Parts: sequence; C-alpha cells; structure tokens
Amino acid sequence: MNVYASRWVLTSLLLFFATTLHAQSSILEGAKKEGKLVYYTALTAPESRALLAAFEKKYPFIRTELFRLEGDKMRNKILTEARAGRHSFDVNSTSITNTGLLMRSGMLASYKARARDRVWPGLKDDDGYWTGLYVRQYALSYNTHLVSAKEAPKDWWDLFDPKWKGKIGLDEEVELYGGLCLYWGREKALKLLKGLAAQQPLIRNGHTLIAQLTAAGEFPVSIAYSNRIEDMKAKGAPVDWSNTTDPVVASPSVITMSAHAPHPNAARLFLEFALSYEAQSLLAKFDRVPAHQEIPAPTPKQDLKKMKVFFVNTKISDRFEEYQKEYREIFGR
Repeated sequence: MNVYASRWVLTSLLLFFATTLHAQSSILEGAKKEGKLVYYTALTAPESRALLAAFEKKYPFIRTELFRLEGDKMRNKILTEARAGRHSFDVNSTSITNTGLLMRSGMLASYKARARDRVWPGLKDDDGYWTGLYVRQYALSYNTHLVSAKEAPKDWWDLFDPKWKGKIGLDEEVELYGGLCLYWGREKALKLLKGLAAQQPLIRNGHTLIAQLTAAGEFPVSIAYSNRIEDMKAKGAPVDWSNTTDPVVASPSVITMSAHAPHPNAARLFLEFALSYEAQSLLAKFDRVPAHQEIPAPTPKQDLKKMKVFFVNTKISDRFEEYQKEYREIFGR
C-alpha cells in the first residue's frame, strides 16, 4: 500500500470513529434530557428488575418503569394502546413470534446497536429491528428414574417408538412446529406433528409445568426447555435431556425499540446496555443461554457450538396463524 492509500485509510478510520463517538454522545445527552425509560417485557420479574437495576446504576439520570406481561398478552396490549393513539413503551422484549407480528403491524423501529456485533449470527435481522437477548432450546427431556440415558430419545423421530405412546408430556408447541417448517419444509414437519399426535401425548399448559411434571414422574419423556431441565437437575431433580436432535430448535427472546418511543434516546441506550457483555453475563446467571457469542452457556451441554442448532426467526410470523390452525386441528384442540 502506497503512502497516499495509507493516509486515505487512516483518515477514513478517524472519520468513522469520530462520527460514532459523536452519535453516542448525542444519544447520551438526549437520554439525560428525557430522564426516563419504559420497558415492556415478557422476561421474568426477577430478571427484568436485575437488568433495570444494573442499567440505572450505570445511568443514574434515567428513571426506569417496568411493565411485565406474558408474550401474547403483551402484544395485544401494545396493539390495543396503538389503536387508541397511545404509545407508552420505549423498549420491548418478547418471543420471536410476537416480535414478528409486531413488526408486521408497524410497531417497531430500526436501530443497529453497536453491541449487535457480538451477537450470534441468526439472532439478529439485517435491518436492525430485532436482536436476540437469549435463546430457549426445545429439548427432548426425560425422568432419569424412569428412563435410562441409553433408552432416552435422541432425535425427534425417536418419539414414534410404541413404548412412548401415552407417555409424552407436551405443551402447545406451535412455535416448535413453525420452526421445523422453516428448517425442514412443511411436509417433513407435518409428518413429525402427525406422528407425535398419534402417540396420544399428555397435553399440559406451560413449559415450566412440563419440566416439573417430568421430574415428578407424571410422564417419562417430554418436550421442555433445556434451561428449566438444567436448573432442576442442578437442584437434584431426576431429569435430563438430549442435545442431539437435528435440529435443536432454539427460540430467541428478542429486544426491540418502539416506532413511537416516548424516550427514543433512552431506548437506544438501553438496547446497547442489554446486549453488552455486562448485561448478557447477568442474564446467564439466571440460567439463560445468552445471545452474546463470548459468554458461555450456563452448562457445557447447552453450548450452541456443540449442537445442530436452528434459530427461529421472524419468518415464522408470516404464516403463524396457518401453523397454529394446523397444529390445533391435528391435536384436536
């Protein structure tokens, strides 16, 4: 490289850093003037409060307000408020499916936080509308008192074994079905769904309940979230799971910014913080599998690099109503 080219590269880099620093300084000053952040989330109360407390400690000039509600109810609240002309929230974190539905309704704004660079590919969109906070892994789980590691199902198709008929614990897994449609194609995913329905699974509501009932021995095998199983296993419960499915479907909980944020600069500041090493490490302490590539999963078994993982994305929302209708028809719900 000649001297003129070197000067051009150096000048370009200096200009880039100066522009970035100016933009961050403008966000910080704007957030100070706004002085408030409203956070709508489906994240559990202890996790949400811990995240906001750490944010307030770092930025004491911002007062935070938390509103927590389950994902579908939160989406309905946001849409109901918007129809009434009210736009109350700055930042929302919820499931990837609800995020896609909110995007479709024009509720979200694009913001490419710098911290996104450290997030796993597949856990962020190209346009900056959503970024993963952590992922939930759908896991073939089992009671270790009733099922040995050798006979435990290792892949989705193992659930078709006649010995599991009437013995599989299952929530309404529309998102899992939609994710497999994206990964395999509808025909193969539908084959799995129909085969699973033929096994007469025991339907219960809630993945935490599914994990608890697996530990209690109500059913020997189930589909649960790996973090729930790992947490219970660490506390001595007789449960385990297989990380060998092809794929391991990972559903991200994502963070987004409102298209009508009352405090847009505080929202941008919080997005940067929530995706930072500090905040992602905090979520990992709650047994979450973080989206940040440099932070280890809570257990080696949950390491995303060690499995055939598929991250569900917002494409699922384009056909969500169709997936839900098919699922409920097959399971007679």
